Amino acid sequence: MTTFGIGSAVTGLAGGLLAPLTGVVPSMGVNFVGQSFITVITGGASMIAGTLSASTLLGTISQGMTFATGPVYSDAALLLAALVLLRVLPQGITGRIFKKSL
Repeated sequence: MTTFGIGSAVTGLAGGLLAPLTGVVPSMGVNFVGQSFITVITGGASMIAGTLSASTLLGTISQGMTFATGPVYSDAALLLAALVLLRVLPQGITGRIFKKSL
């Protein structure tokens, strides 16, 4: 219950901070679900270290490709990088390093 409560509070805070910048609609988070899922799966078994390492790597690839080519190729590069990483490291980036740690 605590995790759900903290997650809900952070989500509400993010929505409140984003509301002045863009219109608030119920489906506004749909654009972020795919990238978030790819980041968590690519990270591996370690919750914190895996997510941080995957978000750093995939964010760098995504922003580099956005700067070089454009946002469409950036999303394709993000998906391709995640597929290659999961093919090479099926347990994620930290799957072999951390077994049951945070």
